[in-house]
Parts: sequence; structure tokens; C-alpha cells
Amino acid sequence: MKYLLFTILLISIILSSAHATNESSLLLAKTKIVGGELAVQGDWPWMSALVFTQNAVSTSLEVAGTQYDSEPFSNSPPGQASATIVDCGIGDALCTLAEKKICLIARGEIDFSVKVENCQKSGGIGVIIFNNISGVISGTLGEKFSGTIPVVAISQNDGILLLNQLDSIATINISEQVALTQIANCGASFIGEKWVLTASHCVDGANINFLKVNIGEYDLSNGANNAKAIKRIYMHPEYDEGNVLNNDIALIELVETVNNPAVTLLDYDTSRQLALANSSATVIGWGNINAYGPNDESPPNSQPDKLRQVELSLLSNEQCKDTLAQAYTDLEGINYLPNQVGINDSMICAEFLDGGKGSCQGDSGGPLLVNTNQGWQQIGIVSYGVGCADAAFPDVYARVGNFTDWIKSITQGIAVESSPDFAITPQNTAQSKLLTVINNSNITTSLTFILKSDKMDSTGFSLNTDNCSTLVAKQSCQIEVSFDAKNVGQQRIEIGIDSGDTNIPISPYFISAQAIPANSNINTQLSNGSSELLWFSGGDQPWLLDNTEAAINSGSIGNDQQSSVLLTFSGAGSLTFDWSVSSEENTDNPDEPFDALYLLVDGEQVSFISGEVAYTKVTIDDLSAGEHQITWLYKKDGGASEGKDKGYLKNVIFTPIAISVPTTPAPAAAQTSSKSSGSSSYIALFILLLLTLNRRRI
Repeated sequence: MKYLLFTILLISIILSSAHATNESSLLLAKTKIVGGELAVQGDWPWMSALVFTQNAVSTSLEVAGTQYDSEPFSNSPPGQASATIVDCGIGDALCTLAEKKICLIARGEIDFSVKVENCQKSGGIGVIIFNNISGVISGTLGEKFSGTIPVVAISQNDGILLLNQLDSIATINISEQVALTQIANCGASFIGEKWVLTASHCVDGANINFLKVNIGEYDLSNGANNAKAIKRIYMHPEYDEGNVLNNDIALIELVETVNNPAVTLLDYDTSRQLALANSSATVIGWGNINAYGPNDESPPNSQPDKLRQVELSLLSNEQCKDTLAQAYTDLEGINYLPNQVGINDSMICAEFLDGGKGSCQGDSGGPLLVNTNQGWQQIGIVSYGVGCADAAFPDVYARVGNFTDWIKSITQGIAVESSPDFAITPQNTAQSKLLTVINNSNITTSLTFILKSDKMDSTGFSLNTDNCSTLVAKQSCQIEVSFDAKNVGQQRIEIGIDSGDTNIPISPYFISAQAIPANSNINTQLSNGSSELLWFSGGDQPWLLDNTEAAINSGSIGNDQQSSVLLTFSGAGSLTFDWSVSSEENTDNPDEPFDALYLLVDGEQVSFISGEVAYTKVTIDDLSAGEHQITWLYKKDGGASEGKDKGYLKNVIFTPIAISVPTTPAPAAAQTSSKSSGSSSYIALFILLLLTLNRRRI
């Protein structure tokens, strides 16, 4: 199934991905309000928006006396530039004709920041980046961007026009304004005190230094100053973004308590009764307003500023399974059974019988509401759908009544703050990380911890809990969890917590790790058997030798699988490599690939390529000393395959640098004119491009 993710317009933080049913190749949409109506301000005081705020930036672009619509990139420096235009392709290399000119660059497989850096290194004084799909780019150059030349984005059509005006004078102007603006990427609901409820896929990988919550929001065009800071995020411990989004629920803890009306949550039994009766429900949000089907090209972004709402009918899970099974069967010509579509008790479905109404991109995380004898209550959280407001495909929501105990354990008990799993680990090495344990109850308690696993061989994990033996009410402590990668393969452990007090609810916490073995064949192929550059490979399938090009390629994997190769080394220097990929590409949203070759540096994803990308050289200079591991990961989604369905790597070359030791004068007592010999040491390290996750690249 194809994944159509909600739009992320700023900063390198949220990383969300939506999935659909088994063996399907449909478009999965993060939901929006389609075919609804404008909400009345004040009707939904608990409605909240997950937003990024920034000072407003104005841009202008004039070419040969004609004004063109333009948009800023986040982290683009303010400034003005005027010069003739030069065509710099997709900006994947230095642009030889760019000296004292403005670079015109097409959106492609290269990070925005790298495109701009290549222009500036070539002597360019400004950059215009045009889209490769309809609409204007909304993107970021990344938090670490250090360029100094102004950069603007324009539409695909305008970019094509400018390619025919390369001798014309272009003038770019970017000025930062004082007013604070906000952009919403997901909805949420305020449930009281300092707690906000949303979808896990909305906060997966979130950076709380940038993401904020605007409670009681109505019009996104104003009110950015009201956005509240986030203290912690708790994703459901068994959230699964596999073929369907299981347990797609998360809690956000704000820094401060908010005095605002809160929505109440509907219990499971009542939600089931209402679904059996096909009762009406209302979904609200700021998502896109254009409907489209699973085989249609997704329309351009159409998210409104003002809150919208639409009334739908609930379905029982049995009805939803039957409807989706028939829809998938009709669409793909494969006989789907109701138990194959992934609907379970943690979900609830809603539809508009004739289609044309529903939720879509931008509505994710927002509430599905029912009007009961206790007033409006939340029954669901916008999770995923196929297309948007298509009559054949009901929207799917996380059923909040299924998570009552978990919500209570976080807001009133002992909880562990969400943390990423361990990075892929070379066999026979160890990693450690600190986890924050919080006592949200009103009772000071003694804690004991135990590791639980269904596998008898999950012996690689260990705990140090010395700092958490006693935990004061409303305070936190840290435990250390270590993974010693003795056994190859994927391992998952539960950290069990016992307070000895039945009045304190406790949430379980799970963490995973994967160890991969050394690969001497790859070491010989790419590093001539070096004892300093060590290679490891594994995952669902290891990488293989490609002797026709002295290269390696990812193993043959299936849907929702991955093949990884990992390089470890230490030191200072530079490293170059060529990489290529032949994979299924998400042409509608290149920032959210279907199948791709990813690059991770010390466990952090920094880049990827997807589609049909020929070998491209990457050169990393001025690398500092230290122990490092670089991972190339070919990963497939749950859908179709295209091309050769592989990633490729070759010409991995490390060039160490010499570090000179200052000469030391001979002791004064010596009558001879001697001096000590200087020495040099060679060290190696590799670290790549500036960007962070999937949201700034393209």
C-alpha cells in the first residue's frame, strides 16, 4: 500500500508515515476535512493544533520586470541578490557557471541545503528552486544550515518559464518580519490540566524544541503567540506503523497547566454500541478540502486557515472489515477477506455513504466526536484512510475507549518517556541509553524494575536502576538500559515496573535492538580487508557482492522489510562513496518515499535516495575524530515494487588526514643543537550532510 503522509512544512522534526492493508498498493492518507463546513468559533474549545511557529518571512522574485509568486525556505538567511540566472540542474554538484549569478535549480534527489551549498561554493549569490510537482515547495534548509545567500521556492510551471530566460536579470529579496506565524501539521484534543491527546504518527520523531500545541485554536492565520511549549511526549508503547497503524495514539505533556475546557473521552462499551447503531459522529480539523480516490493523483495542498467540520456515520468493526475487503478486492482484483484488512479493537471506522465527505491530510491526530447525554465526547483520533473521502473506503480512527487504562497510567501513574529504539548495532559491540521515568501520581513510591521477554535468548539487555529506587511524586529519574550485541537478529524487551502500590497505575515500556554480523566478503570487496574499516551486514537479508562493478547491493527483501550494511571506523579525515538506487518512488510526495536507500550516521537518519537514481558521488570533508558507524539501509514499504528494487554502493574510499604534533625544544643544558622529531597520526571518521529526518530532503 502506498503511504501518503500528512504535509510537514517546517523544520526537521515530525516524521509520520501512514500505512494501509496487507498486500495493497493503495494511497494511505493522513486525514483532512473534505466536503464539510466551516466550524463555528467557540464550539470546540478543546480542539488543538500541533504547530511550528516562526517569525513571518516575506519574499519577492522579479525576473525581467515580471513578478513571480515565491515562498521562503525555513532557515533561509534574509538578504537581497540581483544577477543573471544560470541553470544548475538539480544542484547535485558544483555549478561551473554560477560565479556572481543566481542559480536556478530543480527539485530532485538532493537535499535543499546541499543544492544551496553547491551554488554558494561555486560563487553563486542567490538560489531559486522550482518544484518537480504541482504547487510551490514548502520546505526547510535545516537547523544546521550555514549558507549566507538568499533562497526562494517557486512552482514547477514558473521554473520551466525561467529556464527560457537564463540571460535575464533576476532579483531576489527575503526580509524577516516581526510577526509570529504558525503552520499546523496535525490536530489534537485537550483532555485537561497539561495533557493533550493526538496520534502517534503525528509525533513519531518529534523534536519538542520546535513543536508546540495551540489549544482552543480556530483560525491558524492568527494566534501563534498562544502556542504552548511541550515538556514530554508519550507514544503508545505498542504503536506499530506496519501495514496498518496499530495503537495510533500519543499523549503530550505541556510545560504548564492550561485553564481551558477539556473534552471527555468515551468508554469502549458505549463506543461499540454507537458503532453498531451507525450513529452520527463529527470530525474536525484543518486538513485538505479536496477529495480523491485511491487511483487518483493527490491534489495540491488545500489546507484552510479556519477550522472545519463534517458529519459522518460510524461503522461497526465487522461492517468496516467487510466494506474494506470488498473495496480492496474491486480495486486490485485480489480476493481480500475481512480478516486481512487489519481492523481491530483499537480502531473504529466512519464514513459518508455516498463519498465526498471525510477527513484527510492535515486532520491526523484530531478528534472524532459524538454528542451523548453528557455532551460532546471524543470517540476516536484521526489515524488513516485510503484516498480522501472515497465512497468505497471508510476512514479509520484510533478508538480512545480502548486506551483508557493506558491514558490513566501516563497521566496519573508511573510512565517512561518515549525514546527511539537502539540503532542497528554491529555484533559484539555495546550501546547504552538513558530513559526518563516519571511519577505523575501524587504518591512518593519505591520502584523495582525487571526485564521481560518472550525469547529465552534475549540476554543482550541489562539495566542500571540505582537512581530510581525511590521516586518522589511529580518528579522524574533516569535508568540506563544497555544492549550488548552478542546474538545476531532483532530483539525486543519489556521493561516492567513495580511500585508495590495498586493505587499507582503503571504503563509498560518496550525497546528494540538489532545486531548484525561482520561481513568479510564486503570488507574485502570495498576496503581490501582493512582492519580499520570494518563492515557488517544483516537485517531481513544481508547486502550482496556485485562483482560486475566492484560494488555491493541490498539483498532481496519483501514488503515491510529492510536490508542493511554498516561501516565502523574511528578518526579524522574525509570519506567518499558512490550510491545508487532503483526503487518504487512516491512522485506525489518525494519527501515521504515508498521504497528508498537511507543513510544513517551514528544512528541518525541524514539522507535518502528513492526512484531511479544513477550512481552519485558523495564527498565528506573535514571529519573530526571519534568512533562512528555509518549505515546504509534499503527499506521497503508494504506495497508494490518497481525497478530493480535494490540499493547500490561502491567506491568507498577513506582518506585520513595527518595531525602534526608540535616540535619540542631540546633541554637548555644540552650543548648541541638538537631538536625532537615531530610525529603524525592518522585517524578516520565519516559524517554526512547536515539534514535530519525525512522532512527537509527531497
